[in-house]
Amino acid sequence: MTSIWTLSLVVALSLMITINCNLMENDHDISGMDTTNLKLGETIILAEVAFTPEEKSKGLSGRKSLRNGSGMLFYYSESSPSGFWMKGMLFAIDIIWIGKDCRIIKIDAGIPPPSSLNQLEIYPAPELTGSVLELNSGQASSLGLKIGDLVFYETTKMGKTLFCTE
Repeated sequence: MTSIWTLSLVVALSLMITINCNLMENDHDISGMDTTNLKLGETIILAEVAFTPEEKSKGLSGRKSLRNGSGMLFYYSESSPSGFWMKGMLFAIDIIWIGKDCRIIKIDAGIPPPSSLNQLEIYPAPELTGSVLELNSGQASSLGLKIGDLVFYETTKMGKTLFCTE
């Protein structure tokens, strides 16, 4: 009886350690920025929220990858961005431009990282952009995203509520 109890304890502790290590590994993938659940059709994406000028400037640059099912949301409360570039990017992405009416207004798919700093292309923003979502390259297509689709999210950042809601 004692050996069964000991074995059960060892299995339980091993399971707890494994789960904890996986959680720590998953948390490491996220930059420490605030996150929100973003709804694209029936799909939920965990999106880091870039709100401050510093967060927007850094974006995903320097990262080796972005976990599937996650993205980065750039929120613009008043003025629209003039465009995005890929400075410091190490992997290809899709850029989803979201209008102030919470609808997708443009999709730039499969944008590769720059081959050098001298070849930084600017991806111009359409007018009336309220937010921008960056996803892994090919994810916009695999999710079936198209112009006019609704995007929903709500979060609080620096005491301000940011939202696109139903």
